[in-house]
Amino acid sequence: MAVDAQLPRTRSSLLQLRQSLSEAREGHALLERKREVLLREVWELMRAARQHEGRVRERFDAAHAALRAARLDAGSEAVRWALLAPSAQTSCRVDVRNLMGVALPSVDLTVVPERLTTSAGGTPVALDATRRRWLEVAEVLAVWAETYGSVWRVAAELARTQRRVAALEQVLIPELEEGIRAIEETLEEADREGFVRTKRVKARLEQERSEADRA
Repeated sequence: MAVDAQLPRTRSSLLQLRQSLSEAREGHALLERKREVLLREVWELMRAARQHEGRVRERFDAAHAALRAARLDAGSEAVRWALLAPSAQTSCRVDVRNLMGVALPSVDLTVVPERLTTSAGGTPVALDATRRRWLEVAEVLAVWAETYGSVWRVAAELARTQRRVAALEQVLIPELEEGIRAIEETLEEADREGFVRTKRVKARLEQERSEADRA
């Protein structure tokens, strides 16, 4: 339903619509600034995510290469048993930081390597290298997960903000402007009709007074 159909065409309604239009324009300006900040942030996060993804791929490649080398050096069975032993103690804490009302994850992952249990013959160097490589993978995954989580949250808020901006630009503000114009036209027409009636009454009074003076 159009705004002008919801209110009587009075000066009080006109003031109300003008106030609503002013608030809508202020809200639009704030949302525009928020959209700019979010758009800039999402591009920066996506660039960072690509960089972190490259590091993660490098660490995974190095870890798989070390695993293949360990299997060749120590044998698949030795590697399988070595993988059963705990390699590190990990602790993870996820906090949040606020960006324009968006809660973004902040991941803090701590990896403390465990001492390997060695046999009388010692632990093959390849096994120890493999363990270190996979622990390096764990270290970079925290930053990667934090960045990707932030990308999705900022992108979702950006989409919501864009919908709200579009609703203001395409629906609410035009309807308010249309309602104001309609009420202004009605009031101007009423003023013109009142002016005409006043002139007619004034002319009639002057005519009556003139006739009374002649009598």
